[in-house]
Amino acid sequence: MRRTLILAMTVGLILGVFAAPSAAETGTLDGPDPAIWLSDPEGDAGDNGIEQGDPVVGSSGTARVNDNGATITVNATGLEPGHAYTMWVVYFSDSTLCDDRGSGVAGCNGEDLSFAGGGVLFGNGQVVGGSGTATFTARMNSGDGADALGPPPPPFAFAPYEAGDNNEFHVVIRSHGPKISGEVGEQIHDFGGGCTTAVGPAPEQQGDFPVPAAPGECGDVQLYVFS
Repeated sequence: MRRTLILAMTVGLILGVFAAPSAAETGTLDGPDPAIWLSDPEGDAGDNGIEQGDPVVGSSGTARVNDNGATITVNATGLEPGHAYTMWVVYFSDSTLCDDRGSGVAGCNGEDLSFAGGGVLFGNGQVVGGSGTATFTARMNSGDGADALGPPPPPFAFAPYEAGDNNEFHVVIRSHGPKISGEVGEQIHDFGGGCTTAVGPAPEQQGDFPVPAAPGECGDVQLYVFS
């Protein structure tokens, strides 16, 4: 699946906290397109019929871009109560350059990051409550990522984020497994927070792969695309 290619590029992520863009004329990107599972919440031992690439039922999201930046919100469902999660935004500042690269693949993917002014930015994180639902919001200003230029890993930004009509965002929800006493702060802010074991599919693999279940297990579990 094209969009799972982006997982190959999430090793060296930029960390940060962003102020909300100032008021300006706002446009809304289409999406999510739809939200999909990157792993199966039941794993190969379950019978829920969910596989990698299936829609995340009940999920939703919005991405609004103005002259100064973007605000991206996803309402995630099917998460594990008491587990820690982080939100990461893979941005392509000019998605028209993805097709112009001539790869023959529609839309943007990880291979386009260096062509389309791309990079990865931290959105936010939290420990999920008993409902298994959570709202994640990222606020990005033009120029974010400017202090993290260079090839991965780390840091990871081929170019600073620039707000514009041709933005495309791939939002990855990453599980850090059950909350760990004394490590929750790292689990909800750092890409490797609380992680000792990688769980889930390798890039481009499909099938039934479990989500993180034990302390120390981490993996990308959901993907939301806005274009």
